[in-house]
Amino acid sequence: MASKTKPPLKVLIAASEAAPLAKEGGLGDVVGSLAPALAELGCQAAVALPAYREITDNAPVRRVAADLPVRLGDAQLPVNVLEAELASGVPAYLVQYDPFFGRFGKYGDRFGAYGDNDERYILFSKAVFPLIHATGFAPDVILANDWQTGLIAPLLHNGALPGCACVFVIHNLGYLGLVPGHHVHMLGLPDRYYTFEGLEFWGSMSLLKAGIAYADALVTVSPTYAREIQTPEMGAGLDGLLRHRSDRLHGILNGIDPSQWNPETDPHLAANYSIKDRSGKKDCKRDLLARAGLSETLMGRPVMGMVTRLVSQKGIDIFLVAAQEMLNMGMGLVVLGSGDPNYEQALTDLALANPGIVSAIIAFDPAMSRKVFAGSDLLCVPSLYEPCGLTQMYAMAYGTLPVVRATGGLADTVADPKDGNFPGTGFSFGPYWAGDLAWAASRARDAYYTPAVWEAMTTEAMKTARNFSRDHSARQYLDLLERVAAEKKGPSAA
Repeated sequence: MASKTKPPLKVLIAASEAAPLAKEGGLGDVVGSLAPALAELGCQAAVALPAYREITDNAPVRRVAADLPVRLGDAQLPVNVLEAELASGVPAYLVQYDPFFGRFGKYGDRFGAYGDNDERYILFSKAVFPLIHATGFAPDVILANDWQTGLIAPLLHNGALPGCACVFVIHNLGYLGLVPGHHVHMLGLPDRYYTFEGLEFWGSMSLLKAGIAYADALVTVSPTYAREIQTPEMGAGLDGLLRHRSDRLHGILNGIDPSQWNPETDPHLAANYSIKDRSGKKDCKRDLLARAGLSETLMGRPVMGMVTRLVSQKGIDIFLVAAQEMLNMGMGLVVLGSGDPNYEQALTDLALANPGIVSAIIAFDPAMSRKVFAGSDLLCVPSLYEPCGLTQMYAMAYGTLPVVRATGGLADTVADPKDGNFPGTGFSFGPYWAGDLAWAASRARDAYYTPAVWEAMTTEAMKTARNFSRDHSARQYLDLLERVAAEKKGPSAA
């Protein structure tokens, strides 16, 4: 008897962003690299995204379906489905409703977050199901990401797509996706879901909690963060639920795409270089200094870079306090980022007070970020908490040593020689204090002025970065997705 060929697993990744079509931060990078990596492993992978204006204005799209009715409370809204290409062989299906997604910003504008974000992403999550029927892409598993897609899990649990499993990925537990009481009717779920065991969260409903409570499996983006979020200190009020579901919670470290993050081939660099020949890194440093308006004298001194969203989670407050001590050590500082206007102003003032030594580039500039990764000697990531973090991985791939707070994925990826990890790949500190950050920076400075130590550590960092590949992460995801899909289909799937 001829053996049956097992059909490929069909995975729909639902997310609020995916590079290169739409990216705001690390979520976009992760989804944008995971989907093609799963496809390369033999999955049929597709992505569902909102049809943001930045996509429809810049990418070739075609309409798949028009005026699909999606109920949002008492209203029936007409939604279009568009198709674009995320990567070769990986379609991106786009939910188009211009009153919600045809704006210039994904989540907000210069005045802050949009006040109707809960409605926007409730609509997106509900539209995923008519999208599936319209495209004919019937997934075995929906891989939903963060609060923007948390509603998909209870909708599946309530029978929206029988036989389809849900894996919910927590990229950042700090964003709960709260739905105020007067919007609860928009969710469209039976009353049994609006309880303490379900979506209810201190008088509101939480879309993040929806995903945690009803998904078939949970993933967060590093093993350490998976442990941290089960504690009252870092559980954002959901630690009890996460402990209850700990048998379904998996920590899978995010990965980076080595074809996209490689100093040997990166077209944005002033000069390319490799682990065997790093002479081009000096050219990258000189180029960074010139573009950042910094003194040429810093060529012989350590330059600390920082590429970040300027929000409290990222440790900007302790960086601003520690900055003067770093300057007293003879360091130069380059910060690239945007966000909280107060932090933007504080960094601008620091740069104005220290011309030629400090540069504050207030912008979201992906090309410039690569110049900072390659041209800096050190990269500062002093986060209050960090589920995974990608910037420290990018820095290591470019031979730039990270200085990090040992939390979440930063603890999982950066090996400090003080902990017996020789030669080490960076420098870490524990307590969330400016003095501890300055202490880690002082050890980094000492290593910079000790050529043998610096050479060994930068070599080890570049070698280690190869272990943080998207392919390693994708294989772990695939194993979990296959198991969850088989469980959902029952014994007949074996």
